[in-house]
Amino acid sequence: ELAIKAIVVLIILMLLLAALAYFAHDPLVALAERFVRVVGAPGIAIGFFIPDAFTVPIPNDAFSFFGLIGGIPFWTCCLWASFGTLGGGSTGFFLGRKLSNTQTFRKLMARRGKEVQLLVDRYGVLALLCAALTPIPYSIACWSAGACEIKFSTFFLVSLARVPRVAFYLWLMEQGFIKFAASL
Repeated sequence: ELAIKAIVVLIILMLLLAALAYFAHDPLVALAERFVRVVGAPGIAIGFFIPDAFTVPIPNDAFSFFGLIGGIPFWTCCLWASFGTLGGGSTGFFLGRKLSNTQTFRKLMARRGKEVQLLVDRYGVLALLCAALTPIPYSIACWSAGACEIKFSTFFLVSLARVPRVAFYLWLMEQGFIKFAASL
């Protein structure tokens, strides 16, 4: 079920980017170029850090995509996104560790993270790995991993799976937008 969900999300992402390339190429490129002028490559890291640390529903991959179409080289986008996601995930881990016994944490997890918390409770680092690679909310999994007393070194090693995921999603976005737009 999880693999099917991931494939569906990727197909939707590719179709969305192809539609944007066709219908809104010039305005989107102008917006991305402005993003790069204002925040530069570190803005990509911030765009990954915030949603991965604080469970904010912001599509973090949009920041690496904006960086890419705004003129930042592919591997530079991947590097900054990786710094942001690893830093954000680690922050989420320590937030989960420190806040796990609070009423606020329990309410948040009951409302927004119940399913992910159950997965992490049951499968541990395997659930974290799935969250690192798929559309399962990574930030919630990081909070849950911290709350479950998983060792940070284990958490961080598993979180390194975010690096190839970042590169793969950015490559897919590049194929769906830049390559499609070039063919028009």
